[in-house]
Formats: sequence, structure tokens, C-alpha cells
Amino acid sequence: MSLGLAIALIGLTSLALAILLVPLLLRRQTDLSRESYNLAVYRDQLAEVERDAGRGLIGAEQAEAARAEIGRRILALAPRSAVEPPKSSASFAVAAITVLLLPFAAWLLYARLGMPGLPDEPFAERAAAAKAVAGGAEHLDLGEAIAKIGAHLKEHPEDLTGWLLLARTQVSLGQYAEAVEAYRHAADLSGHRPDIMGDWGEAQVLAANGTVTPEAREAFETALADKESAPRSRYYLALAKAQQGDTKAALQGWVDLAADAPADAEWLPLVRQRIAEAAAKIGVDPANLKTSSGMPSPAAVAATAQATANASPEERRAMIEGMVGKLATRLEQQPDDVEGWARLGRSYMVLGDAQKARDAYARAVKLKPDDAALKEAYAEASRAAEKTDGK
Repeated sequence: MSLGLAIALIGLTSLALAILLVPLLLRRQTDLSRESYNLAVYRDQLAEVERDAGRGLIGAEQAEAARAEIGRRILALAPRSAVEPPKSSASFAVAAITVLLLPFAAWLLYARLGMPGLPDEPFAERAAAAKAVAGGAEHLDLGEAIAKIGAHLKEHPEDLTGWLLLARTQVSLGQYAEAVEAYRHAADLSGHRPDIMGDWGEAQVLAANGTVTPEAREAFETALADKESAPRSRYYLALAKAQQGDTKAALQGWVDLAADAPADAEWLPLVRQRIAEAAAKIGVDPANLKTSSGMPSPAAVAATAQATANASPEERRAMIEGMVGKLATRLEQQPDDVEGWARLGRSYMVLGDAQKARDAYARAVKLKPDDAALKEAYAEASRAAEKTDGK
């Protein structure tokens, strides 16, 4: 402990003792002085009554009544002074000793339980230590959870929910190899349910440091049947082709995935990055890319529209109609293709044709009325069309 800290503690202790002792020392003196003051006031009042009576300012009856009232007040004050004994000096001594012993008791406790010789710790190090302890505690909690789940699964190996919980917890801790085995049990118990197969495949990729293994590829192919996890499976299957050296096929897979993706999909930027990397690797202009159906992707439509910005309106309209006409014709022949109608709506929005975009999105919403993303896109196209109609 430094000298400065010791001086500061002594000063604070002295101040606390003064705050506690001063009221004890002054209380008796204050009580006595208040009674003496009241008695002096009553005596002055009696003298004033005598003077007023002598000068004839008040009558004899009034003077007698005033004397009686003042005398009653003096009598009311006097018995308390006479009967009520002064406060015991013993109780004052006990209080004073208790106050004096409190700081010494605190010092004794600190000497036994504290660590006076512990060096100072900077605030930055305290924050780092607290963070490390919190992280370790969280890791310990998850580790304990894994142990409990593992013990439960030994007794109930048929618990599908338990295997899924174990696998997801292991993934969160970076225990990818263990998670692969847990997902394997879950996949077998579920009869190779597509969504679980997708999770299993991704765990295998993580365990292999990003490599899509043959077993993971089989899992993703099975997971394609699940609409919600299908985009993830399509992404990894395209990545598998890229890792096998077939960059062109991988690029096509990512282009098709981007064309079918909702505009607000969180994973869409990653897919676009993969498209750019693959296109650069094989020397292809992303603006010239087409989907597997032979139609240009929304990115290609946007690039073409920008390239023809200086053309005449008639020429620009002819080029645009040439790019999207085939898709519109195909959709008339295959009107149940909800993704195709959505893609056509996005292409029209890129070109600024809000009315046709609205009609295309309306067809898509009719086929898939519960799709929130399609409804939002339709509403946006409708608002844009209303603004255009109002001009």
C-alpha cells in the first residue's frame, strides 16, 4: 500500500469519526440550553405582566390570568427538568467506544481477509481480465451444456432434438469434427431430412477448412429438396465445382442462384463476390452472363441498359425488348414458374418499366401469395407505377 493511499484512508476515517461523534457530544448541551432559554423567556413574560399591571395597562383579573398561564408553562417545563434524569454517561461512553472501534474492526477484517500487498492493476488490464473471465465463463457454460447433453444422449440415443442441439452447440464452439458426427446421428434418425442434411453438409465443409468433400456434396444434393435451405446447398455445390477446377460450371451455378435470389437476401453480396471472382478468373465480362434458361441476369440487363444510355429511345427499347422478350415468351408457355415471373419483374424494375414490373410481380404473388419478399417487391413496383401514371 502506498503512503499517499494510507494518508487518504486515515483522513477519511477521521472525517467519518468526527461526523459520528460531534452529534453525541453536542446533544446534551443543546437540550440543556433549550430549556434554559425557555425558562428565561417565561420569566421575562412574568416581569412584563407586572410592569403592565403597575402602569394600569391591564386589569387585576387579566394580570392574574396571565400569571397563571405563564406559571403553568413554567411548571410544565420544570418537572421534566427535575424528574427526567440526565442521560447516562455510561450509554454515551458505550456509543463513543463503539464508534471508535468500528474503523479498527474494519482494519482487522481487511488484514485477515484482504490482500494489502497486492500491486495496483491498471484499468485497461482490469477490463481485459474481466472480458477474459466472462468469455471463459461462457465457454465453460457451453462446455457443461455439451457434457450434460452427451450424458443424456448416452441414455436416450434416439432423441433427435438432443443430437441437433448437441451439433449446433459444438458448431458454436468451433468443434466442427464433433458436430459432423452429431449431425450424422441426427440425419440417420430423421431419415435424411433435407434441412438436417444441409446443416450436416455445412458442418463437414467447416471441419474440412472450407473444402466441399464428396460426402458433403451428397448431403447438399439431398438438401436441395428443402426450399429454405436450397440456396445454401446451391452455393456450396457451385463451390465444389470451382474447387474441382470447373470454374465455368461454378460461375453458372452462382449466376442462376443470384438470379433467383430475393433482392434483400443477406447472402446475395457473397454470391455476387463469387461471380466477380470466377468471371475474372476465366476472363468473362459479368455483364454478358446469362442464366441457364438462356436469359440475361438482372446484372446483365442493368449493364446493357447503362451501355445503351446514349442510344435513341427507339433503339434502346428494341434492345431491351430483345433481352427480355424470350423470358416473357417462355413464361407465357410456363405460367407456373413463380421464380421466372419474379426475375422478369426485377428486370423490368432495373429498366425503369414499373408498369410491366408490377404486372410480372402480380403474377408471381398470385402463384405464391404467402411470400413476404414477393409482396414487398410488388408493392414497390406498384408505387413506382402510380408515380409514373401520375406524370
